[in-house]
Amino acid sequence: MKLHWGWWIAIIYSVFVLIFIGVLIASLRQDNSLVTEDYYATDLAYQDHKDRVANTRALASPLDQRYDANSKTYTLSFPDQMRSIRGEVLFYRPSSAHMDFRVAIQPDSLNQQVIPVNRLLPGQWMVKIEWQDGDTPYYSETRLVVPAS
Repeated sequence: MKLHWGWWIAIIYSVFVLIFIGVLIASLRQDNSLVTEDYYATDLAYQDHKDRVANTRALASPLDQRYDANSKTYTLSFPDQMRSIRGEVLFYRPSSAHMDFRVAIQPDSLNQQVIPVNRLLPGQWMVKIEWQDGDTPYYSETRLVVPAS
């Protein structure tokens, strides 16, 4: 059976429409969350961020960070000369903004803080630490890969 040219046009048009609908449905299922909701304000404060990083690099003894996969804890050891530390730690998941969480910095008498991180799913995380000692601001960013159990 031979198809008339009008049928071929209808078939090609129908295939095009089906592919278009498939691409539309696939694009609606994608996570389109922003890296940060207030990207414009973040961009304006970039020089402050650079100053924080420079202050962190200038420390005589750096901030020590350790992840223990067995106890599922993240330990921060601040330099001994720091005494009035305040700030927060952001556990940032690049693949999903819904998994991000923040923890307030509250070091003990040894200038350490042990953070339970049992809700970290396997994969890549960024640990972003913003803190102040007195009037001096600091910032540290570390890549953390949580292995599959």
